[in-house]
Amino acid sequence: MAKAKERDSYRSKLKAMGLRHTLPRERILAYLDNKNTHPTPEELYLGLKKKGFNIGLSTIYLNLQVLREAGLLWEFKDQKGNTRYDGFNERHHHLFCLQCGSIEDVLDKDLPTFDTTPIKKAIEAKNGWFVEEARLELRGVCPACQ
Repeated sequence: MAKAKERDSYRSKLKAMGLRHTLPRERILAYLDNKNTHPTPEELYLGLKKKGFNIGLSTIYLNLQVLREAGLLWEFKDQKGNTRYDGFNERHHHLFCLQCGSIEDVLDKDLPTFDTTPIKKAIEAKNGWFVEEARLELRGVCPACQ
C-alpha cells in the first residue's frame, strides 16, 4: 500500500510540472527523496543498480537534467567540484566536511531565523540581479573527522 501511495505522489509531482511519469523518473525521485542523500550521477546509478533497478547512466543524466529544470531537484557542486543532486523538498541548507567530503542537511526550521532581505537587496542594487532565493552553505569538519 505504501508503495502505491508513494508512486501516486511521484506521479502527481511529475504531472504538476507538466512531465510524463516514467519508471526511471519515479525511481530517481524516490532515491533522492531522503534527507542527507546527495549523490553524483554515477553514485545514483550505482545506488539504483544495487537496489535491482537497471537504468542506464545516460538515462540517469537525461532525467536528472529534466527533473532539475522542472524544479524537482536541486543541483549543486561539492567542495571538490563534483555535481551532486538533492531531492529533499523540505527547506534546508548544507554542511560540508572539508576533510572527508561528507554532506549533511540542516533543516531551515532548526536554525535561528535570519533575514536575508538586506543581502538580496544589496546584491540586486550592486549587480542588477533579481535574487529569488538565498541558501546557506556551511563548511567545516564533521564529528567523525575531528
